[in-house]
Amino acid sequence: MTLRETTSKNKFKIDMTVYQVRLINDKLRLDRTIQVPDDQYIIDIVEEAGIRLPSGCKQGECSACVAKLISGEINQSEQKFLRPHEIEAGYVITCLTYPLSDCVLETHQEQLLYKSSLYYKSEN
Repeated sequence: MTLRETTSKNKFKIDMTVYQVRLINDKLRLDRTIQVPDDQYIIDIVEEAGIRLPSGCKQGECSACVAKLISGEINQSEQKFLRPHEIEAGYVITCLTYPLSDCVLETHQEQLLYKSSLYYKSEN
């Protein structure tokens, strides 16, 4: 978001960038694109659009709303749950994620996150 001076003295106009965020999940036949302002959390706009995605604490301290970033850029600096290697693998906490560009997110990734963690033990 940027501030720009207008022709009126001491008045500013706020320029907000709006990004296209595509939500996909082949298993659930989900493929929806929503417009998300750069100052809004993705999950909030998802809910306003009437799309049902998992969510929990909405404070970035759990994994209910985990998605995987397929393309684009995001800011999730406020989240507290993911470890650095999980972030590097593309996982995002959508309740505290802002878009920084058009992006594609694969939703419903909580179970995959746990299967890839050190704490998951397969049932052999």
